[in-house]
This record gives sequence, structure tokens and C-alpha cells, in this order.
Amino acid sequence: MIIKTNYKISKQILNLIFAFVLISISILYNYHNLIFESPQSVHAWRQADCASTALNYHTGSLGFFHPETHNLTSNGGTSGKVATSEIPVFYYLVAKLYSIFGQHEFIYRLLNTLIFLTGLFYLFKLANLLLKDSFWAAFISLLFFTSPVLVYYGNNYLLNSSALAFSFIGWFYFARFILYRKYKQYLISMIFFLLAGAFKVTALLSVFAILGLMFFEVLGIYKTNKENALFKRRPFQFILPVFAIFIVVGAWIIYAHYYNTKHDTTYFSTTIFPIWSLSPEAINKVKSNIKEIWLNQYFHKSVFLFIVLCFISVVSFLKKGSRLINLSILFISVQVILYALLQFWTFQDHDYYTIELFILPVLIVLSFALTLSRAYPKLFSSVYLKAALLFLLVFNVVYARQQQNARYVSNMNEYYFENDIYTITPFLREIGVAENDTVISLPDIGHVSLYLMNQKGWTDYTDMRFNKGEPIRYNQSAEGIKKSIENGASYLILNGLHHLYLKSYLQEFCISLKGNKNNVYVFDLCDSTKNFNLPPLTLLETYYCDAEELSENGEFFVSDNAQFGNGTTQSADFSHSGTFSSKINSQSPYGFTIKIKDVQKGEKFEITARMFSPGSKSAYMIASSSNTSVFYHNKSEVIEVPGSSWQQLRKEFFITDDLPNDQLVFYTHNPGDVPVYFDNLLIKRYKSILE
Repeated sequence: MIIKTNYKISKQILNLIFAFVLISISILYNYHNLIFESPQSVHAWRQADCASTALNYHTGSLGFFHPETHNLTSNGGTSGKVATSEIPVFYYLVAKLYSIFGQHEFIYRLLNTLIFLTGLFYLFKLANLLLKDSFWAAFISLLFFTSPVLVYYGNNYLLNSSALAFSFIGWFYFARFILYRKYKQYLISMIFFLLAGAFKVTALLSVFAILGLMFFEVLGIYKTNKENALFKRRPFQFILPVFAIFIVVGAWIIYAHYYNTKHDTTYFSTTIFPIWSLSPEAINKVKSNIKEIWLNQYFHKSVFLFIVLCFISVVSFLKKGSRLINLSILFISVQVILYALLQFWTFQDHDYYTIELFILPVLIVLSFALTLSRAYPKLFSSVYLKAALLFLLVFNVVYARQQQNARYVSNMNEYYFENDIYTITPFLREIGVAENDTVISLPDIGHVSLYLMNQKGWTDYTDMRFNKGEPIRYNQSAEGIKKSIENGASYLILNGLHHLYLKSYLQEFCISLKGNKNNVYVFDLCDSTKNFNLPPLTLLETYYCDAEELSENGEFFVSDNAQFGNGTTQSADFSHSGTFSSKINSQSPYGFTIKIKDVQKGEKFEITARMFSPGSKSAYMIASSSNTSVFYHNKSEVIEVPGSSWQQLRKEFFITDDLPNDQLVFYTHNPGDVPVYFDNLLIKRYKSILE
């Protein structure tokens, strides 16, 4: 796509060529198929929140200022009334389109995608306007279409990518205003910056930068135009539209805070999570997640390196660059730093919180290209440089495509592998679950299943109350289920029968089976007729050790079908039965030890033992993976046995993760100085409930 600058092609043809390339890359990213997909994969929860808001506008009747979701966690768990910090104009528009064309999710995705691609198109026009070189303009725009984060959310349910797109359009018209000094262009730019801020308040970074330019000019620090000032003669004419943006966006934020306070909800964040409110451990966790999980999703390392080199070049040749763009970079850099400090905790798990910040690297690369065109015009036009940049672009398009595919067709996407719960709605209607029936959907720590079933209700979501109050845990205990029933829950929808074993408190509510489809079970909470019995677990094998027999070398306790390590701890001091037990203390801290092989996810273990611990409370029965990365209930249930000094310890757990080497290690442990004695260890192993 190397276009010689001395070969004149009409702007219309260049625009068509770029649009064709843009659409072609979109198809390479599978956009044409993904627009028909429901919320899924990375941050499916937040996607469902957005889609749910639009759907509730469509099905509700309370109007624009009364947004709702399917998740009934407001008003003490009785309503879904909750407002986002973004002005819900997009959700409301989608709802109106649903009213005309029917409720089809592709309408939502397609509209969001078109806005994003339009923004990239205007970024191309902006770069072409300033650089007068179509290759560089296309390169800059398409380079940012290789960011895996932008590629993923550019064709999605979150509005961050659209907010960034409106910022691109706003900068295009602002540049036209600077070049041609037409006030109309300025007003158009402010309209698009308003849309950007309405979609995401953090997109106002550009508006603050422009306001900074105005004040610098009015104060005489800087002139926007070399010949004469643009803002100084009639400052109010330019400042008033900026203030109008702040008033509109600020008014909604105030209203959203009022609305959420009125309905006692903290479901959507309208607050900050500053770095100084975190412990050193929490700060390190955020930094670790950014490094290990998200960094390669912002850009490939090669693009990071390119942007850094661009920044160094801009700083090195400040006098050759654009004063306006460089000053804007300074203003936005300060804002990005402040934003990162104020919202530091959110970067731990939210890659999309960085999207509006992409305006900074965009301006850096744009400033670099402009500086290069002025300082080294021959290098700027060099075919060899453009060939190198084209290689960089193609390499990163391939990289972004790989990352996009990974998000949709790997274990990152639960929907792709296990979607019974996500396609259950027609079956629910068949068995008599109406759209207005409220349900409990488990397990789901968020909101996805409720939206995809189009059922209002509750999940096992934990409302952390912005870490400023006692968390509210929904349906994570029998009392929680009863509370949801009091609030109107008619059905409990269980995605996987194994959860009745994992969470035994559910069993008393799952007695009247309304119906099941594949792995999804629907229980009627209003019917006490018992027609369902939980199938018993299948015992695979048992392991027993009474500490009486040792191997010939004395290193192992010997049982009927296994050997237990640390036979050297055998002691005749005390015993629960027979003559011996296992004596452990700080000098020999590990007792009965066994490695159980071929352990599968979903298996259950029941472990009992007798323990004599005069004066010590530091002994444990521990089960872990072979590399101790996964522990299962270090603490055990202690059962006091009347008339006996030997306590009975009991623990039971399911294997909830794939274990390294499929191996479980069990051992007794006492790091304390006072000896503790273990005897009569019994391990029962049950077949996986997932088979």
C-alpha cells in the first residue's frame, strides 16, 4: 500500500481505497461473523450489563432517566434500577431500533462497530490533512487497528471504542478549524467531543487539552496560530461550548449518582479507586496483572517500541514539530497520569479502562510523522522507510488477529465451550417459565446468564459496596436463597448438577424439578412436591493407615493398597488404636503423606483422622497439588469425642481445578514445638461428578 506522493489521486479515490483496506482487515478479524454473537469471552459480564440496559429500555416503560438491568441488586435486592456513568444515549437509541426492527443483538454490535470504523476513517483523514501523505495517514490509522484491545472492543458491546472514535472525529474537525479558522468547524468538533464524553467521561481528556490551549493563549504563554491568536479575541465564544460539554456530562454524572443512591446500589462504579487507598500487596497485584495478562493486549512489543521511539524523536526535535499537538500531548499526559493514579485498582482486571487513553499514543505518532516530514522530508518520503513501516503493520495485523481468535475460540471464552445456559430461553418458555418470572441463576458471579436468558433475577454476585462497607453476598448460603425467595424468586436455574454437591446448601431448595435440558436444571421454588433425588456419588477407592506397619527400610507406613511417607515418625508414645501413631513436631513436621495419581477435576475426597494434641493448636491435614499451587481446605472440622482425648478431624472437598500432573498430595503437618499424634487416617475418593 505504498502510494507515491507525486502521483495525484483524488481524495475520493484515496478515501475509497482506505475504506476498502479497513473493511478487509475487519473481515480478517472476523467482524462480519462476530456482529451476530451474544456477549461472551473477556469481560462478558460488562458486555451483558450494556446489552441488558438497552434491552430493558426496549421492554420497559419508564423512559430515558430510569435505566435498569436484569440483575435485581438495587433497593435491597428487589429491583434492577441502576445508572452507568456514561449517558445512556446509545442504549436508548438501540432500544428504539429494537422497537422498529425487533430485538436482534446484531443491531447493537453493528452500530457500535460502524462508529468505531468511522472513527478510524476520520483518523486517516486527520493524518492526511496534516501530513499530505496518504501512506503515512493510512499507516497511523491502521497501526492502532492492530491493538488487540481495540480490535476486540471495536466490535463489541462496550462503548469505550466508540468514545475513542468520536474523539478522532472531534480532532479532525478541530484541526480543520485551526487550519481554515472557520468557527463552524470548531462547533462541529465540540459536538463530537460531547458525544465522546457522553459515551465515556474519560474521553474528555481531549476537551481538557483544548481548554488548556485556550488558557495558554489567553494568558499569552502560547499562540495557536503563528500569525495571530485564534481564541484570545473572543474567548467566551470558544469557552462556552467547552463549558456546555462539561455541564451536560457533569449533570448526568450527578444524576447517575443521585439515582444510584436513591435505589441503594453500587452495581456500576461512579467513584474512584486511587493508588493511595491500596496496600503494597494490592499495588503489586495490579502491576503483576498488567505485566502478565494485559500488557500484550494493549500492543505487541514492536508497537510499544515504535511509540517510545516516536516520543523520543518528538522531544528531541520540539522546534520542528507542531506546537499545538505537542502542547496537547503534554496536557493529555498529565491527565493520563492523574487518571491512572485515581483509578489504579481498576487496571488489575479491566483492559478496556485504557481505551480512551489511546488518544495519547495517537497524538505522539502523529506528531512524530509531522516532525519527520519537516526535519527530514526525504526520509519521510523514503520508499524503504515506508516498506519497513508496512512490514511492521502487516506483522501486527497478524498478531492482532491471533489475539482476537484466542479471545473467542480458547478457554478464555466460556460461551464457546459451555453454552447450554446461554441458549436455554426457548426451553424455559416451553416448560412455563414466563419472561416476567424472576429467577436465581447459579453459578454466575455477574449478570451474563440473566441477560442471555432474558430473565430478571439474582446470581451469586457479591456486592462489594466499593470496599467501603460490608459486602452483600447473594445466594451464597441457604439464608441468601431464602432472601431471594422472599424478594420474589420463582425458579432456581442450575448450570450443572455438580454444583449441588459442591454447594450442599442448595439441596434443600432443589426438590421440585420443573425440567432440564442437557446440563441445565430448572427447579420450582414455589412447589414443595418432591420429584428429584440427587444421585449418590460413586466410591472409587479408599486409603487407610493406622501407623502399625512399616516398610522394610522403615521409611513408609504400609496399608493394604498404598504407602504413606514419613514412616520415621512412628511412635509408641500414644495411639488411638493398636500400638503406634505418627508423632510430628518442628523437628519432624510432616507425618502421613501420600501422593494420589490420575486425579480428575470434579472428584470428591472425604478425609478423617484421629489426632492427639496436648497443648498444641498448630497441626493440620493438608491437601495440595504436587507443586503446592492449589490448596484444599487447610483447616479441618474438629469433632470432639466425649470421653476421649483423641479428637476426630474431618475434611471434604471437590477438586475444582485441573491439577499439575493430575496428582494430589495429602499430608499431616505440625510446625510447632509441641508434639502432635495422628492415627487412623481414612481417605475416601469418589468418582468425578463432571463425568
